[in-house]
Amino acid sequence: MKNKRWTTSNRVRMSVLSSSLSLTTSTASISQIRRARLVREKQQEEARANTRSMRARLAEACMEIGDTDNPDFSLNGGLDYSDGDQGTIALPPSDEDDDELDDAPPVYSKYFQPFTHSRPRSHRRHDTCPRVQRNRHAHQAWQAQLPTLVDRYLAWKHNGSGELAGDHVFHVDVIGVFQYERHVNVIQKADESANEALLRVGLLGCSPSQPRIAIRLECLELYHQIRRRQSSFSLQAMVKVLCALQNIMYSQHLRSQFSAAFDIYLNILRFVHTLLKWALGRDGPAWKLRGACPACAFEQPDEPPLSPARLHSMDGNQSAKRLDGSGSADSRLFHSDYFIPHAEVERFKDDVRDRPGEAAREKRVTTCTDNWTAAKAVEENQIQVFEQTGIFLMACRHGFVECIAEMKRSGELAKYGLAAVNRLLNVCGQDQAVGHDVGCASKKTIASSSLGKEAQEKRLKVVVNAFHGFAHNHMCQLENHPLYQIGFGNEDLETCECIFSSSNNTAPLIRHASEFHWKQFLDLHFSQWDSDKYLELSRFLYNNYKQALCIIQTYSAELERFKRSKDITDNDFESWHREELEYLKRCAGESDATSIAAQYVELLEKLNFAEATYGSVTQVPYLTYTPAEFTSTAGLNESARQGTNAVNAEYASALRKYQLQLNVVANFEHQHNIIDRWTPLHREYINAHEYTKHRVFIRAVEELEGLVVQRMFELSKANLAKTGYKMRKHISKAISRRSAAIRAALERYNKLAPRQRPPRPKLDYAEVIGYSMLGEFSLLKHSRYEVLEKPWALPDNREMMMKYFKLQRSQEEITRLNVEIRRLQAWLDFDGEKMKVAAQAFRDSGSSELASEMESMYAERVRVNDFHRTQLQKIYEMPGYTGCRPIGDQPRVMGDGTGDEDEEDGVDDEDDGEAFRLGDTLDRMPPY
Repeated sequence: MKNKRWTTSNRVRMSVLSSSLSLTTSTASISQIRRARLVREKQQEEARANTRSMRARLAEACMEIGDTDNPDFSLNGGLDYSDGDQGTIALPPSDEDDDELDDAPPVYSKYFQPFTHSRPRSHRRHDTCPRVQRNRHAHQAWQAQLPTLVDRYLAWKHNGSGELAGDHVFHVDVIGVFQYERHVNVIQKADESANEALLRVGLLGCSPSQPRIAIRLECLELYHQIRRRQSSFSLQAMVKVLCALQNIMYSQHLRSQFSAAFDIYLNILRFVHTLLKWALGRDGPAWKLRGACPACAFEQPDEPPLSPARLHSMDGNQSAKRLDGSGSADSRLFHSDYFIPHAEVERFKDDVRDRPGEAAREKRVTTCTDNWTAAKAVEENQIQVFEQTGIFLMACRHGFVECIAEMKRSGELAKYGLAAVNRLLNVCGQDQAVGHDVGCASKKTIASSSLGKEAQEKRLKVVVNAFHGFAHNHMCQLENHPLYQIGFGNEDLETCECIFSSSNNTAPLIRHASEFHWKQFLDLHFSQWDSDKYLELSRFLYNNYKQALCIIQTYSAELERFKRSKDITDNDFESWHREELEYLKRCAGESDATSIAAQYVELLEKLNFAEATYGSVTQVPYLTYTPAEFTSTAGLNESARQGTNAVNAEYASALRKYQLQLNVVANFEHQHNIIDRWTPLHREYINAHEYTKHRVFIRAVEELEGLVVQRMFELSKANLAKTGYKMRKHISKAISRRSAAIRAALERYNKLAPRQRPPRPKLDYAEVIGYSMLGEFSLLKHSRYEVLEKPWALPDNREMMMKYFKLQRSQEEITRLNVEIRRLQAWLDFDGEKMKVAAQAFRDSGSSELASEMESMYAERVRVNDFHRTQLQKIYEMPGYTGCRPIGDQPRVMGDGTGDEDEEDGVDDEDDGEAFRLGDTLDRMPPY
């Protein structure tokens, strides 16, 4: 009898109870059971997919007809409608009972019956389209309806809410400044989209097709005005403010919805402004240069010619960076009249044969550009991180931004400046002047580029800015500083620095933005900047006129007394300037023969030192030992052997250094064809040795100069706004260390100064720290041509020479201001008349809403122009005004028209005008 054992089998007996209560028994393998289970799971998954598809179609059908009161729109587990890249909009819960769905229209019946009792509240719809594609579809949907949205916006703004009759009603949640309203009924006509219906009542949806949340236009305009005037106020901050006012929880999708609505609102405003600018003939990128600044461009007949005709400033800024890959799902492109197209910039990519910062340039140019880090290339790690590394812009002297180039993956390269200069030459033409912080290098760059011939023919002048210019070497200042340029007036050409100090506020908000939002918010900021500059234009002219008259009055008497005491004339000041420039040019570089002689003497001195060192080691011919230094078994003891080894090592080292220096000298003599080696008795050796000592002194002066420069920059950084505590502490320590280094360098200078021929004056610490210009160091470096005996090298003469040129520039400033004041006065009348004509043309063509918008712009411009007339009247009444006065009586403006109001009264009147404008705006806003 066999033993019973446990066995295994791959077949099982299976009994299944059917729905008719009949029991079916079958035998199947495990693999068959597994396959059957997989088939059933696949069928169940297909059934669930069909259910999801039908539920989605039902939801879309509900929204299409505007009836969304069904269970699928519940907040807890209901449908989420995706608003493209703006996040997910959680729809409000339904207050209706599920039984009402039995009375649903026929559109529900063929989709709803199969899953009426399935899980209606736990399902979520997930859009399977890529985010980029969803964004593209949303953008295309917005653009398709933009013209009609513009019409509805203008109709609401100037005619109020439209008629309430319609064919359909849908519901939205409305966000206002102080209220959050749920389930607001919106009447929709058969031939209009949902957002058209919303705009008729002053709302704007967050989605182009089926908006569930709408924002009041007053709320969007409030943020628009805040963002224009405070660029650091973010969308997130605005949404948090609204949530706090309405006592609701902040969430990220609310910010996304507000961002979507704000983008389309700005798009509508740009569309309207484009139409208005086209009607006025002020559209296109060329207008920024051709006519945006009336004081620069609105030329009048019979006015005295100005040379240069206009003054501009250009510079780069690296604060407006944007991280590479930020907002990659947003493929929209932003078109701005400010920005130079990328292709136009890249045209000059390989155009320059002499770039700033290259070693091939002259030493004086390299020294100037090295003082400003913006003129250098960006480090490689920054290029890899940032797509946009900053902006490069050009502006007129009154502050109006004329053009902008975005810097891509680079520092302040020459191509950006060339692109800006190219646009300047094409639009403005002859006799233009540009200031740049590295103007000395930019002038050479333009001359060596494809623009060189055109720039020369059109007499383009490139100079350094006033503040930056004092960090250039003194010869560069005498050639390129605006103080010594005829026709530049008192203009410092530092306009770009003022612009960047304002635009830096946008940097934290655009660092991680998409390229579309990066350009959009920069464009918004500069648009408001230009509006502010127009408002301040007459005050700019008034302040400059007042400053120039003050300088003329003060310096004229002082210079007259000095000229009488020294028996000199104005021509002497001019000749001193020319002599100083010629002297520095002669001293700018050493000849090749002098340089070779100095190097040769330095090598010979090193050879003499090596020979003397070797001789001192070998002058003792024998080593002596005493009996105590020997042992009985091993010869010399340990200490004696170490001493012997040290002597041998010193001997070998001295011999090696002597042979090496001997070979270096022999090689130098072979390269420069020196047959007889110089000795200290040779005349050439003596002259070169003296010159070498002077070179050492020059290096000491340059070291002291460099330390003073670094201290100046650290002091300015320590006082810079928004510098954190840790940074201030770090800078304070650096300043302390720099002070110690300056004292050490000053000691080296004072040791060398008396040895020079002629002897240089010793300096103390307070005197060095008090140097106002780096050019003061230049006079300490050179001893040739008896420089210290020249009249222009004397401190008193130099000070008065500076005041003489300042007086000359102030007189030129008066001449330029007289022309600009006349241009602005003529513009005030022309501008208002042009707007009235354009408004009437709109009205005659049947565009009453555009006519009303033009009239609104005219009303705002009248307020600003009246302020300009007040400021101009003050200029006319200034003692010393020499320009033209308008013919006839002036129209009544703020005040009683007598012109006796002081400046403070003018400011109060301006504030009153702002108050009236605010009140008028609030009156025109429709109630909630």
